[in-house]
Amino acid sequence: MGSADIHKKLNLAFILSNIVLLIYLAFRLINQAKILEHFPLDTTNDISSHMAQLFFLKVCDFQSLCPYWYNGHYLLKFYPPGWFFFSYPLLLLFKRPEIATYLSILIMLLISFMAIYKIIKLKEKSLLKSLTFFLFLFATPTSVSAFFRLGRVTEMFAWTIFLILAYLILKYKDKKFDAGFLWFVPFYAILLISQPVVAIPFHFFLLSMFLAKLKSKKELLILIVSVFLGIILSSFWWYPFVKDLGTGSTTYNFLPDITERYFDLHGQWTSSTILITILPMITIFMFFIYYYSRNKDKRELFFYSPILLASFLVFTRISTLIPYINFVYPEPYFTFFLIFSLIFFFNTDLNKLPIKLKNILPILIFLTVIGSIIASFYITSYYPNYTDLEKNTLEILNKAEGKFVVLESPSDTSYAKAYYSYAAIYLNLSTPSGWSTSELTEEYGNLLKLVGNGFRDKNCKQFKENARKIGLKEVITYGEYCQLKERCNLNEKASKGNVCLLKL
Repeated sequence: MGSADIHKKLNLAFILSNIVLLIYLAFRLINQAKILEHFPLDTTNDISSHMAQLFFLKVCDFQSLCPYWYNGHYLLKFYPPGWFFFSYPLLLLFKRPEIATYLSILIMLLISFMAIYKIIKLKEKSLLKSLTFFLFLFATPTSVSAFFRLGRVTEMFAWTIFLILAYLILKYKDKKFDAGFLWFVPFYAILLISQPVVAIPFHFFLLSMFLAKLKSKKELLILIVSVFLGIILSSFWWYPFVKDLGTGSTTYNFLPDITERYFDLHGQWTSSTILITILPMITIFMFFIYYYSRNKDKRELFFYSPILLASFLVFTRISTLIPYINFVYPEPYFTFFLIFSLIFFFNTDLNKLPIKLKNILPILIFLTVIGSIIASFYITSYYPNYTDLEKNTLEILNKAEGKFVVLESPSDTSYAKAYYSYAAIYLNLSTPSGWSTSELTEEYGNLLKLVGNGFRDKNCKQFKENARKIGLKEVITYGEYCQLKERCNLNEKASKGNVCLLKL
């Protein structure tokens, strides 16, 4: 097959793949737009926490004591504020957190595409390849599930900044620094306050830049100064975060769960365990295809060696033993390895690939796209409409007056923590619980567990004693637990269907 033929067939595969992926991405974004009409209340739900904290940024101010959750917590002290600062002007403009959040997703997609276009343009100006890179990154199952359905907008924002920084690193790896590199400092600072699980893997690529500049003391000094300036600019957040992490937050308590996701072959994290084994291998394979096409250029091997190191550490699970690196759960690495696999692919000289591989590549790409969309279509849930359970709970919630909790929801269409977000935004209600576990101390978290366990076990003494300690006044509960009003001597303020509001 001639070089013209392979490029024609590959372009056709890109065009067909892009059509399918664009349709699917549009379908998912339209489905997710339901948040503009129905506040997210189901269990597939990080987005309600982010929307509430965006609202808190307006009414409580950054790192001030905010009364809505946990009997008062210091807003965004232990959770990165990058996306919240980015979306805050949208909240001021459109008033509703749902609109601000949804528009932020669309804007992040646009900025990410622009960054990807610049990355592709470093080799050639190609709108088709830029769109293909973009869709392969954001319209695939892991991205659809994490960024849109689950609503990990803070992580999505960090990846947007990552792509901008990746462009700067790739632009200057073989070029002397000029005034354009000054952009590195603010964007690096933004990344450091955006999401640690993205910032940590980024430093493997930052190490690549250091390796590229080793032979020039002047360039190396500029890079070191730029990094330190970024660290200093972002220190207003990360310094208090690191200083009080061990005493003011339960973040360290998540380490066993994070580690489990790398080894779970029979539980809820099985798919994550499989993917985090396959994707590093694909990244290594794609690099050596790229390396082969570049006539085994040792400089490229040296430059990308930190990415190969990251792939090795994650594949072997050594990463779970290294402090700080072990804070990164598998899902961010999905995006990390996918980005570099795509960078390697779109920089590979296809004319130098083996003939057999060139022959099957176009159809392999299209079939991979079709397979991934089918998998996502059936595996990743869709934004649900409200059932009677949500409608009844919201009606009962409107009758709550004191500090409340939601206990023992009978369905995954209703998530207790999501109601804590809704109640704060629309009803000005506070709860001794909340929906930002990184803000919890271990002592207070244990108190909340005792309250929940006492109620669940119908142990009235344990429940009421610990409820008093956290200032709990009212409980929204369901079904058989409504009968605890008699057993625990509680007053029923209201009920609707199988939902009731009990007063202590």
